[in-house]
Amino acid sequence: MARMTGVVYITLNGQKKRSEGDASLKPGGKIREQIKDANGPCGLATKEVIGGEVKFSLRHASDEDVVALQQLEGVTLIFETDSGQRYLVANAGTVGEVELKGNKVDMTMAGDPAELI
Repeated sequence: MARMTGVVYITLNGQKKRSEGDASLKPGGKIREQIKDANGPCGLATKEVIGGEVKFSLRHASDEDVVALQQLEGVTLIFETDSGQRYLVANAGTVGEVELKGNKVDMTMAGDPAELI
């Protein structure tokens, strides 16, 4: 029977973060579209190749600098599930704004397409 994912862990440059367990991953890679001709669908073609994207929240503490989080780039990001899968997003950096909201820091990072490791 398959192990089901319940919690996700975030690691940045080898440092496991105090992440909430509900992070999300868009793996990126080839985005395809259906090609049609006069007879109907005839196959798929690559429309574009996009990078991986991870959205997550961290628990804020005195050792977590939100300014530094806003400026992250060239990071090795690991998205790890409690069901045993680990995804690597290389060359990741912060996209958009980091938001400190109460005791949580919401952020999004993007980089190369995710790879199962």
